[in-house]
Amino acid sequence: MAAASTPAVRAELVGALDASRAAREAAERELRRSIAVRYRVGEILERTAGRRGLDEAERVRLRDEYAAADRVVAERRAAVDKAREFERAAIVVAEAFETEAASASPLAAALLELVGSRAGATRGRAPVAAARRAAPAARLRSTRPRTA
Repeated sequence: MAAASTPAVRAELVGALDASRAAREAAERELRRSIAVRYRVGEILERTAGRRGLDEAERVRLRDEYAAADRVVAERRAAVDKAREFERAAIVVAEAFETEAASASPLAAALLELVGSRAGATRGRAPVAAARRAAPAARLRSTRPRTA
C-alpha cells in the first residue's frame, strides 16, 4: 500500500482533533443537563421531606427517581472523562506528528504508513460510521491509581 502524504495525515489529524473536541463538548453538555435534572429531583424530594400527609409510596418514587438521576450523572461523568482522555490522546498524536514530520523520523513514517493503509482499505467503499468502539491492540497502563 502506498504511504499517505504529510498533508493528508495532517488533514486526518485535524479531523480527529475536531471530532474529539466536538465529542467532548457534547458529553459536557449532556453532563450539565443530567446534573440539572438531578438537582430538580433533589429539590422536589427535599420539599416533600417535611410535608405531612404525603403518601410514603410517593416518597419512595421520588427517592427512586433521584437515584436514577444520580446514576445518569455518574454515567455522563464517565463519558466526559473518556472524551477528555481521547481528546488529550489526539492532541498528543498531532503534536508528536508535527514535531517529527519535518525530520525523517520513524514515528512520522509509521504514522504516514498507518494513515496510508487506512485510506487504501477504505478506498472504493462508503465510509462506515463508527457506532461501536474497536478493541485496542494493546492496553497501556494508566498512571492514575485505580480505586475500587
